[in-house]
Amino acid sequence: MKKDKKAGCGLNKKRKRWLVPLFFLLPHLTVFSIFNLLPDLAGVYAAFTRWDLGSAPQWIGLQNLKTILFDSSSLFYWDFWWGLQNTVIFVLITVPLRVIIPMLFALILNKKFPGRNLFQVLIYLPALLSLSVVMISWNYMFNSNYGLINTYLHLGSLSWMNTVPFNWIALIVITVWWGTGVNMIVLQSALAGVPQDLMEAAQIDGAGRWKRFFRITLPCIKFPVTYVLTSSLIAEFNVWGQPYMFNNGGPIIDMANGYAHQSNLMLMQVIRDVGFKGSFGSNPGIASAMALVLGAIMVTVSIMQVRMMRKGY
Repeated sequence: MKKDKKAGCGLNKKRKRWLVPLFFLLPHLTVFSIFNLLPDLAGVYAAFTRWDLGSAPQWIGLQNLKTILFDSSSLFYWDFWWGLQNTVIFVLITVPLRVIIPMLFALILNKKFPGRNLFQVLIYLPALLSLSVVMISWNYMFNSNYGLINTYLHLGSLSWMNTVPFNWIALIVITVWWGTGVNMIVLQSALAGVPQDLMEAAQIDGAGRWKRFFRITLPCIKFPVTYVLTSSLIAEFNVWGQPYMFNNGGPIIDMANGYAHQSNLMLMQVIRDVGFKGSFGSNPGIASAMALVLGAIMVTVSIMQVRMMRKGY
Protein backbone atom coordinates (compact mmCIF):
# COMPACT_ATOMS: atom_id res chain seq x y z
CA MET A 1 0.00 0.00 0.00
CA LYS A 2 2.86 2.35 0.79
CA LYS A 3 4.31 1.80 -2.66
CA ASP A 4 0.93 2.56 -4.23
CA LYS A 5 0.68 5.81 -2.27
CA LYS A 6 4.15 6.83 -3.32
CA ALA A 7 3.31 6.00 -6.92
CA GLY A 8 0.13 8.06 -6.66
CA CYS A 9 2.03 11.00 -5.21
CA GLY A 10 4.54 10.74 -8.05
CA LEU A 11 1.75 10.90 -10.63
CA ASN A 12 0.22 13.93 -8.91
CA LYS A 13 3.58 15.70 -8.91
CA LYS A 14 4.03 14.98 -12.62
CA ARG A 15 0.56 16.30 -13.33
CA LYS A 16 1.30 19.47 -11.38
CA ARG A 17 4.51 19.95 -13.35
CA TRP A 18 2.49 19.86 -16.55
CA LEU A 19 -0.43 21.93 -15.25
CA VAL A 20 1.62 24.90 -14.04
CA PRO A 21 3.30 25.73 -17.40
CA LEU A 22 0.06 24.89 -19.20
CA PHE A 23 -1.76 27.40 -16.99
CA PHE A 24 0.67 30.16 -18.05
CA LEU A 25 0.62 29.13 -21.71
CA LEU A 26 -3.16 28.84 -21.96
CA PRO A 27 -3.91 32.58 -22.54
CA HIS A 28 -1.32 32.77 -25.33
CA LEU A 29 -2.46 29.49 -26.88
CA THR A 30 -6.07 30.68 -26.80
CA VAL A 31 -5.31 33.99 -28.50
CA PHE A 32 -2.96 32.28 -30.99
CA SER A 33 -5.62 29.70 -31.89
CA ILE A 34 -8.36 32.30 -32.38
CA PHE A 35 -6.38 34.87 -34.37
CA ASN A 36 -3.72 32.72 -36.10
CA LEU A 37 -4.28 28.98 -36.16
CA LEU A 38 -7.99 28.92 -37.00
CA PRO A 39 -7.74 31.61 -39.73
CA ASP A 40 -4.76 29.75 -41.24
CA LEU A 41 -6.70 26.49 -41.33
CA ALA A 42 -9.71 28.29 -42.81
CA GLY A 43 -7.44 29.78 -45.48
CA VAL A 44 -6.06 26.36 -46.40
CA TYR A 45 -9.61 25.02 -46.69
CA ALA A 46 -10.69 28.02 -48.79
CA ALA A 47 -7.91 27.29 -51.29
CA PHE A 48 -9.83 24.19 -52.36
CA THR A 49 -13.22 25.87 -52.67
CA ARG A 50 -15.16 28.20 -54.95
CA TRP A 51 -16.16 31.17 -52.78
CA ASP A 52 -17.25 34.76 -53.34
CA LEU A 53 -17.73 35.82 -49.66
CA GLY A 54 -21.46 36.15 -50.26
CA SER A 55 -22.32 32.44 -50.30
CA ALA A 56 -21.15 29.21 -48.71
CA PRO A 57 -17.84 27.81 -50.03
CA GLN A 58 -18.17 24.94 -52.52
CA TRP A 59 -15.48 22.24 -52.50
CA ILE A 60 -13.76 21.97 -55.91
CA GLY A 61 -10.55 20.17 -54.97
CA LEU A 62 -7.40 21.19 -56.82
CA GLN A 63 -9.17 23.34 -59.42
CA ASN A 64 -7.94 26.66 -58.00
CA LEU A 65 -4.35 25.45 -57.94
CA LYS A 66 -4.62 24.15 -61.52
CA THR A 67 -6.01 27.52 -62.63
CA ILE A 68 -3.22 29.68 -61.19
CA LEU A 69 -0.41 27.26 -62.05
CA PHE A 70 -1.34 25.82 -65.45
CA ASP A 71 -4.39 27.49 -67.06
CA SER A 72 -2.85 30.05 -69.40
CA SER A 73 -6.32 31.08 -70.62
CA SER A 74 -7.15 32.50 -67.19
CA LEU A 75 -6.31 36.03 -66.08
CA PHE A 76 -5.56 34.63 -62.63
CA TYR A 77 -2.75 32.52 -64.12
CA TRP A 78 -0.98 35.52 -65.64
CA ASP A 79 -1.52 37.71 -62.58
CA PHE A 80 -0.17 35.02 -60.24
CA TRP A 81 2.99 34.42 -62.27
CA TRP A 82 3.56 38.15 -62.83
CA GLY A 83 3.22 38.88 -59.12
CA LEU A 84 5.43 35.91 -58.21
CA GLN A 85 8.07 36.97 -60.73
CA ASN A 86 8.23 40.49 -59.31
CA THR A 87 8.34 39.15 -55.75
CA VAL A 88 11.20 36.74 -56.53
CA ILE A 89 13.20 39.54 -58.20
CA PHE A 90 12.60 41.76 -55.19
CA VAL A 91 13.69 38.97 -52.81
CA LEU A 92 16.83 38.13 -54.79
CA ILE A 93 17.98 41.76 -54.63
CA THR A 94 16.90 42.87 -51.16
CA VAL A 95 17.66 39.76 -49.06
CA PRO A 96 21.42 39.68 -49.81
CA LEU A 97 21.59 43.42 -49.13
CA ARG A 98 19.72 42.94 -45.84
CA VAL A 99 22.44 40.49 -44.77
CA ILE A 100 25.60 42.04 -46.25
CA ILE A 101 24.99 45.67 -45.21
CA PRO A 102 24.05 44.83 -41.59
CA MET A 103 27.10 42.54 -41.44
CA LEU A 104 29.37 45.39 -42.52
CA PHE A 105 27.86 47.71 -39.91
CA ALA A 106 28.16 44.99 -37.25
CA LEU A 107 31.85 44.50 -38.09
CA ILE A 108 32.43 48.24 -37.86
CA LEU A 109 30.62 48.49 -34.52
CA ASN A 110 32.57 45.51 -33.22
CA LYS A 111 35.50 47.94 -32.88
CA LYS A 112 35.65 50.77 -30.36
CA PHE A 113 35.83 54.30 -31.77
CA PRO A 114 34.55 57.77 -30.82
CA GLY A 115 30.82 58.16 -31.50
CA ARG A 116 30.26 54.40 -31.72
CA ASN A 117 27.07 54.43 -29.62
CA LEU A 118 25.58 57.32 -31.56
CA PHE A 119 26.35 55.59 -34.85
CA GLN A 120 24.66 52.42 -33.58
CA VAL A 121 21.55 54.33 -32.51
CA LEU A 122 21.28 56.09 -35.90
CA ILE A 123 21.49 52.80 -37.78
CA TYR A 124 18.92 51.10 -35.56
CA LEU A 125 16.50 54.05 -35.38
CA PRO A 126 14.55 53.26 -38.61
CA ALA A 127 13.55 49.88 -37.17
CA LEU A 128 11.51 51.71 -34.51
CA LEU A 129 9.40 53.52 -37.09
CA SER A 130 6.08 52.19 -38.36
CA LEU A 131 5.56 51.40 -42.02
CA SER A 132 3.31 54.43 -42.47
CA VAL A 133 5.89 56.83 -41.07
CA VAL A 134 8.65 55.28 -43.20
CA MET A 135 6.67 55.46 -46.43
CA ILE A 136 5.32 58.98 -45.88
CA SER A 137 8.86 60.21 -45.19
CA TRP A 138 10.38 58.50 -48.21
CA ASN A 139 7.49 59.51 -50.49
CA TYR A 140 8.34 63.08 -49.63
CA MET A 141 12.05 62.57 -50.35
CA PHE A 142 11.35 60.79 -53.67
CA ASN A 143 8.77 63.35 -54.80
CA SER A 144 9.48 64.44 -58.37
CA ASN A 145 8.67 68.13 -57.78
CA TYR A 146 10.07 69.05 -54.36
CA GLY A 147 11.75 65.88 -53.12
CA LEU A 148 15.12 66.13 -51.36
CA ILE A 149 16.71 63.45 -53.52
CA ASN A 150 15.96 65.12 -56.85
CA THR A 151 16.89 68.51 -55.41
CA TYR A 152 20.28 67.61 -53.95
CA LEU A 153 21.28 65.16 -56.71
CA HIS A 154 20.18 67.62 -59.42
CA LEU A 155 17.92 65.04 -61.12
CA GLY A 156 15.31 67.54 -62.30
CA SER A 157 11.76 66.20 -62.17
CA LEU A 158 12.63 62.50 -62.33
CA SER A 159 9.55 60.47 -61.35
CA TRP A 160 10.77 57.78 -58.97
CA MET A 161 7.26 56.41 -58.51
CA ASN A 162 6.23 56.02 -62.14
CA THR A 163 9.46 55.28 -64.02
CA VAL A 164 11.05 51.85 -64.44
CA PRO A 165 13.59 50.90 -63.07
CA PHE A 166 13.76 53.89 -60.70
CA ASN A 167 10.63 52.76 -58.84
CA TRP A 168 12.37 49.44 -58.16
CA ILE A 169 15.53 51.18 -56.95
CA ALA A 170 13.51 53.37 -54.59
CA LEU A 171 11.63 50.40 -53.11
CA ILE A 172 14.87 48.47 -52.57
CA VAL A 173 16.53 51.44 -50.88
CA ILE A 174 13.54 51.97 -48.58
CA THR A 175 13.26 48.30 -47.63
CA VAL A 176 16.97 47.82 -46.93
CA TRP A 177 17.16 51.10 -44.96
CA TRP A 178 14.18 50.09 -42.84
CA GLY A 179 15.34 46.53 -42.10
CA THR A 180 19.08 47.01 -41.58
CA GLY A 181 18.95 47.95 -37.88
CA VAL A 182 17.37 44.76 -36.53
CA ASN A 183 19.66 42.47 -38.50
CA MET A 184 22.68 44.54 -37.46
CA ILE A 185 21.88 44.08 -33.76
CA VAL A 186 21.51 40.30 -34.19
CA LEU A 187 24.81 40.01 -36.07
CA GLN A 188 26.58 42.38 -33.68
CA SER A 189 25.55 40.20 -30.74
CA ALA A 190 26.77 37.12 -32.61
CA LEU A 191 30.15 38.71 -33.35
CA ALA A 192 30.63 39.46 -29.65
CA GLY A 193 30.64 35.71 -29.01
CA VAL A 194 33.40 34.84 -31.49
CA PRO A 195 36.41 33.43 -29.54
CA GLN A 196 39.11 36.10 -29.57
CA ASP A 197 41.90 33.60 -28.85
CA LEU A 198 41.23 31.96 -32.22
CA MET A 199 41.32 35.34 -33.96
CA GLU A 200 44.60 36.27 -32.26
CA ALA A 201 46.16 32.90 -33.09
CA ALA A 202 45.15 33.22 -36.74
CA GLN A 203 46.54 36.76 -36.87
CA ILE A 204 49.86 35.57 -35.41
CA ASP A 205 49.96 32.82 -38.06
CA GLY A 206 49.69 35.50 -40.74
CA ALA A 207 46.01 35.16 -41.71
CA GLY A 208 44.65 38.36 -43.26
CA ARG A 209 41.47 40.17 -42.26
CA TRP A 210 39.24 38.57 -44.88
CA LYS A 211 40.72 35.11 -44.34
CA ARG A 212 40.02 35.37 -40.61
CA PHE A 213 36.48 36.47 -41.38
CA PHE A 214 35.64 33.59 -43.75
CA ARG A 215 37.58 30.88 -41.88
CA ILE A 216 36.80 31.78 -38.26
CA THR A 217 34.17 34.49 -37.83
CA LEU A 218 31.60 33.30 -40.35
CA PRO A 219 31.61 29.63 -39.24
CA CYS A 220 31.19 30.76 -35.61
CA ILE A 221 28.11 32.85 -36.40
CA LYS A 222 26.53 30.71 -39.12
CA PHE A 223 23.36 30.06 -37.10
CA PRO A 224 22.63 33.77 -36.40
CA VAL A 225 23.35 34.42 -40.08
CA THR A 226 20.84 31.68 -40.95
CA TYR A 227 18.26 33.34 -38.71
CA VAL A 228 18.85 36.75 -40.33
CA LEU A 229 18.72 35.24 -43.82
CA THR A 230 15.55 33.25 -43.16
CA SER A 231 13.68 36.07 -41.39
CA SER A 232 14.61 38.53 -44.17
CA LEU A 233 13.50 36.03 -46.80
CA ILE A 234 10.09 35.56 -45.17
CA ALA A 235 9.65 39.31 -44.72
CA GLU A 236 10.45 40.13 -48.34
CA PHE A 237 8.30 37.32 -49.78
CA ASN A 238 5.43 38.93 -47.85
CA VAL A 239 6.22 42.43 -49.10
CA TRP A 240 3.05 44.43 -49.55
CA GLY A 241 3.06 47.70 -47.64
CA GLN A 242 6.06 49.34 -49.32
CA PRO A 243 4.92 49.07 -52.98
CA TYR A 244 1.30 49.71 -52.02
CA MET A 245 2.05 52.95 -50.15
CA PHE A 246 4.80 54.05 -52.53
CA ASN A 247 3.09 53.82 -55.93
CA ASN A 248 0.30 51.23 -55.52
CA GLY A 249 2.15 48.71 -57.66
CA GLY A 250 3.64 51.11 -60.17
CA PRO A 251 2.71 52.19 -63.69
CA ILE A 252 0.88 49.84 -66.05
CA ILE A 253 3.04 48.16 -68.68
CA ASP A 254 2.05 45.84 -71.53
CA MET A 255 3.07 42.22 -71.51
CA ALA A 256 3.65 39.88 -74.45
CA ASN A 257 0.72 37.70 -73.35
CA GLY A 258 -1.67 40.55 -74.10
CA TYR A 259 -2.45 41.44 -70.49
CA ALA A 260 -1.50 44.73 -68.85
CA HIS A 261 0.28 44.57 -65.50
CA GLN A 262 1.76 47.06 -63.08
CA SER A 263 5.54 47.26 -63.16
CA ASN A 264 6.27 46.41 -59.52
CA LEU A 265 3.04 44.72 -58.46
CA MET A 266 3.96 42.09 -55.85
CA LEU A 267 2.19 38.79 -55.28
CA MET A 268 0.76 39.84 -51.91
CA GLN A 269 -0.92 42.79 -53.63
CA VAL A 270 -2.38 40.44 -56.25
CA ILE A 271 -3.68 38.19 -53.47
CA ARG A 272 -5.27 41.19 -51.75
CA ASP A 273 -6.97 42.34 -54.95
CA VAL A 274 -8.20 38.88 -55.89
CA GLY A 275 -9.59 38.17 -52.45
CA PHE A 276 -11.19 41.47 -51.51
CA LYS A 277 -12.94 43.13 -54.45
CA GLY A 278 -9.99 44.82 -56.07
CA SER A 279 -9.51 45.21 -59.79
CA PHE A 280 -9.92 41.43 -60.23
CA GLY A 281 -13.19 40.99 -58.34
CA SER A 282 -13.74 39.01 -55.16
CA ASN A 283 -12.48 35.42 -55.26
CA PRO A 284 -11.12 34.31 -51.86
CA GLY A 285 -10.71 30.73 -53.12
CA ILE A 286 -8.22 31.74 -55.81
CA ALA A 287 -6.52 34.19 -53.43
CA SER A 288 -6.12 31.46 -50.80
CA ALA A 289 -4.64 29.13 -53.41
CA MET A 290 -2.10 31.81 -54.34
CA ALA A 291 -1.24 32.33 -50.66
CA LEU A 292 -0.89 28.56 -50.19
CA VAL A 293 1.62 28.30 -53.04
CA LEU A 294 3.54 31.32 -51.75
CA GLY A 295 3.68 29.79 -48.27
CA ALA A 296 4.93 26.49 -49.68
CA ILE A 297 7.69 28.31 -51.57
CA MET A 298 8.81 30.17 -48.42
CA VAL A 299 8.86 27.00 -46.32
CA THR A 300 10.81 25.10 -48.97
CA VAL A 301 13.43 27.80 -49.45
CA SER A 302 13.80 28.29 -45.67
CA ILE A 303 14.36 24.55 -45.11
CA MET A 304 16.96 24.50 -47.89
CA GLN A 305 18.80 27.43 -46.30
CA VAL A 306 18.88 25.81 -42.86
CA ARG A 307 20.13 22.51 -44.25
CA MET A 308 22.84 24.20 -46.28
CA MET A 309 24.07 26.13 -43.26
CA ARG A 310 24.10 22.97 -41.11
CA LYS A 311 26.19 21.18 -43.71
CA GLY A 312 28.64 24.08 -43.63
CA TYR A 313 28.16 25.21 -47.24
